[in-house]
Amino acid sequence: MARGEGRPAASDPAAGAGDGAVPTRERILDVALDLFVRKGYAETSLREIATELGFSKAALYYHFESKQDILMALHMRVHSVTDDVLPVLEAEADTGAVWERLVDLLIGLARRHRRLIELHIRNQDAMAELHRDPGLAKHGPVMSEMQDQLLGLLRDPSVPAEGRIRRIASLGAIAAVLLGASVLQDLPDAELEAALRNVARDLLGPATSSALRPGP
Repeated sequence: MARGEGRPAASDPAAGAGDGAVPTRERILDVALDLFVRKGYAETSLREIATELGFSKAALYYHFESKQDILMALHMRVHSVTDDVLPVLEAEADTGAVWERLVDLLIGLARRHRRLIELHIRNQDAMAELHRDPGLAKHGPVMSEMQDQLLGLLRDPSVPAEGRIRRIASLGAIAAVLLGASVLQDLPDAELEAALRNVARDLLGPATSSALRPGP
């Protein structure tokens, strides 16, 4: 939670940096995201974040009371970009069509927010600790329902064994690209997304719909 909620208004000690540009709070989150991904959450200190931004640790405390508060804010960014996943899982009776739409959506999310997702993959212990915070209890039912829907598609007995393995493999390809982000940094986002769609299409097989087929 940002420091200052429920208190008299105070001036932002770092407000002079970047007037008319990215708000200070968002700059803090962007810098912290980069450090948490590159170095790891546990290995990054608040002092390092403040130094990277070019202002004092006291200025950082104006916006966030602790490093975990910063991680919480970044985690909430993930919730905001995955809000569309559950409706896709619930939308159609045809599980094959649902899976293709899901993979299509996840590839788009991975391309647009690959650093944010990489943060979660690379800092799983910190994320597990964060989820023990009572403040995240409200996300439990939604995330549980999403996980149940996803596992239901993977366990669907009406899908042949090869098809179920192909579904798992398509998810694995997306996760592998995120885990291997450091060796794919030279690829522009558009090129990475197109290549990942080709791989996912091959993994899902010849019946793949146009959602994952390359454009003209």
